[in-house]
Amino acid sequence: MTDVDVDVEFVGGPLDGVVSCVRAMTTGQPPGRFTIDVITPGGGGHDNHDYQAGTEPNTHGRWPYEYTGICGPHRQDRAR
Repeated sequence: MTDVDVDVEFVGGPLDGVVSCVRAMTTGQPPGRFTIDVITPGGGGHDNHDYQAGTEPNTHGRWPYEYTGICGPHRQDRAR
């Protein structure tokens, strides 16, 4: 099977409204979970923001990644 990219649209959270593409799994669907690392206000550390893939593409043909919140504890800046 050749590599296939699928269009995704982020719903909610810090990436709300962002449209991108990700590498599809062998099922043709995007990975079930997407996590981003965001610097906290004031630059004191990082939070992991979690998104969960929808079960089917939306009306625009994009797979929605719905915001599920911050996962894991607040982490201190890695540069320290």
